[in-house]
Amino acid sequence: MPLHGLLPKPLAANEVTVGQLLLHPLHPERDGFFSTQASDTIDDLNDYHIQLRYKDVFSVDSEGRFMVSYGAKFELGRIFRQPNLLTVVAEQMIQRTTQNAVKAFEAVTADQEARDWIYDVLKKEGREGNEDLYIVVGITEFKNAVFKRARLQDSGASARLSETSIESGAKVPRAVRRDSKLGLEAEKKVSAVFGMDVRKVKARITRPEEPHALSDLGYIWSYYDVSGKGKADEQLMVGLGTALKGNELRLMLDLTEEDVASNLDAISQLSLDAMSAAASPMLRPSSPALRGRSPSPHPLMRA
Repeated sequence: MPLHGLLPKPLAANEVTVGQLLLHPLHPERDGFFSTQASDTIDDLNDYHIQLRYKDVFSVDSEGRFMVSYGAKFELGRIFRQPNLLTVVAEQMIQRTTQNAVKAFEAVTADQEARDWIYDVLKKEGREGNEDLYIVVGITEFKNAVFKRARLQDSGASARLSETSIESGAKVPRAVRRDSKLGLEAEKKVSAVFGMDVRKVKARITRPEEPHALSDLGYIWSYYDVSGKGKADEQLMVGLGTALKGNELRLMLDLTEEDVASNLDAISQLSLDAMSAAASPMLRPSSPALRGRSPSPHPLMRA
């Protein structure tokens, strides 16, 4: 069973769930809403798929973002010229997908609290005219996944892969990268969400007589009275759109924030490594490494 739209970086499994509204699909921590009123309906609509010992091959772009998943039985031609490949083996791959995205969306927006959240988002920054939101309608989660660097054997004459551990500081998502601990660490296991079916949602505060825009085409719209919150002639219109593609999700990742966080982590880890080395019993208190100067030159070289 294929992945949902491959995320450019994994997300914590406790941060996203089917039926959740989000301001940003790659940053669920910024803001979102999950309707407890609609949870039973969403659960009834969900379809589950579990696969043990799941295997896949991912490609990573030059900025360290997941690009494409090729499956365990990949086509050689699709990966032949990919310079940055990773294999993944997960103890479990769990997919949760709604069988009817429209019904799930309507169950969420039927909740007054969900509509209040959308309304407040629109009013918060004075964006009554239009706002892009998102709703999660499917999740692919890996349990105890191990990633390795992969390269084609035999110069691509066959589909066989050679695997090695991912080097420290590699341009890959931080969650799957080995941390530097004096070069010693067992294989890192990651449990997280790696794929999502995320649908676009448009919301707007309008008047009933106001016509739709051309950009509204392709959305399934619902209309709600908001006279209790705003002006008497206002309405909230909310539309469900198409799914975000994997490439769209990849381009939404804020690399500036990711790079800054990666650099800070690297600096912190180097400091920890230096402290570990300094605490080593192999270094005596009189060692030049602890005195902060270089060893004296050989006696024959002092002249």
